[in-house]
Amino acid sequence: MGQQQLLLLVLGIVIVGLAVVVGISSFTENQEKSEIDRYTAIGVEMAGELIAWYKTPSAMGGGGEQTASLGAITIEDLGYTIDATQSTNYAGTDMTGTNEAGILKYVAQSSVHPYFHIHAMPRAVGMMRVEVHLFGPTPDCFVTRYGRWQTEGWSDGKAEGTAPDNPDATNCTW
Repeated sequence: MGQQQLLLLVLGIVIVGLAVVVGISSFTENQEKSEIDRYTAIGVEMAGELIAWYKTPSAMGGGGEQTASLGAITIEDLGYTIDATQSTNYAGTDMTGTNEAGILKYVAQSSVHPYFHIHAMPRAVGMMRVEVHLFGPTPDCFVTRYGRWQTEGWSDGKAEGTAPDNPDATNCTW
């Protein structure tokens, strides 16, 4: 009888241990997905603000639907402020600095479109990051992707430093 009780006790401990491991794994995975969703929402919000700025007449402080104005847009044009202590770390970009418990956001220009990069600070290996690329002045022209900082490529399979594909080159151009 004592052996049976000991066996049940060990079996109970093993089952509880497995349940804890599965629970921690599920929590970590869910937390990562939540972080990606939050960063994506921030990037899409900023992209929407860029579209609004682009469509606002230049007399009212917007881009006046002038494609050339997209090359000159800064983060201040979208109503954010630059964190001067960080702005020199990224050539060719303007940034908002840290906010929302350490999230860094900035807008940059590729050769054909503006994009928004959002990631957690400090940039440690393994930190999640999201980019929202805007290929045209409609929500159908957003391309979002995510990855970990310099540990893998992007979720769309592209390598580090490459832009995603335009979703519709006929309708998604400035």
